[in-house]
Amino acid sequence: EAGVLPLVVRAGGGSARDTLSLLDQLIAGTDGAQIQYELASQLLGFTAQGLLESTVRAFADGDAAGAIESVDAVIQSGQDPRRFVEDLLERIRDLIVVKATGEGARGVLRGVTDDELAGLVDAAARFSPAALTAIADTVNTTLTEMVGVTSPRVQLELMVARILVAMRAEFAGGGAPAGQQDARGAAAPVAQAAPERDAAPARSASAERAAAPEPP
Repeated sequence: EAGVLPLVVRAGGGSARDTLSLLDQLIAGTDGAQIQYELASQLLGFTAQGLLESTVRAFADGDAAGAIESVDAVIQSGQDPRRFVEDLLERIRDLIVVKATGEGARGVLRGVTDDELAGLVDAAARFSPAALTAIADTVNTTLTEMVGVTSPRVQLELMVARILVAMRAEFAGGGAPAGQQDARGAAAPVAQAAPERDAAPARSASAERAAAPEPP
């Protein structure tokens, strides 16, 4: 199926011998004449597409509960947490490419099907370029910090928390994020309006003192 060969090349890590060996293993473990994408992803140890999509969607929605559930799914399934972070970074990179090039992303994201590209375009539209690069920086930092850690779950949960805070999400039991529009590059949060309200009386008082007549 489309997308299988890029997975095999990526899993081969740049070694032609390892890549061909992995491809032989996939062929041996496949019934029928076609290697299925989901089966190849599972056999090679990559994160399921559905889990990556739900994680990205939780970031876009500022859904803290949904993002934490994604972390729990990684741990409960026995998947390598570091591989999940690697795959998430790859997905964010794909969204950045789509955001920058639009339909021209097809020439960069080789092996992506039309349905997959349409899904990436829809997902990228929910983020501003600044939000995507901030998420990528956080995920990349987490990937670096995960070397030799004894509690990968904590690392994943801290990564999710940092991303949601950067997206101005609320940790209040699933309520709508206070600054959800910021992910799309919209206005600043409501809290910044407070100093302007307080400044108005101060300016009025200053104007009254300036207008008052000086004592004889």
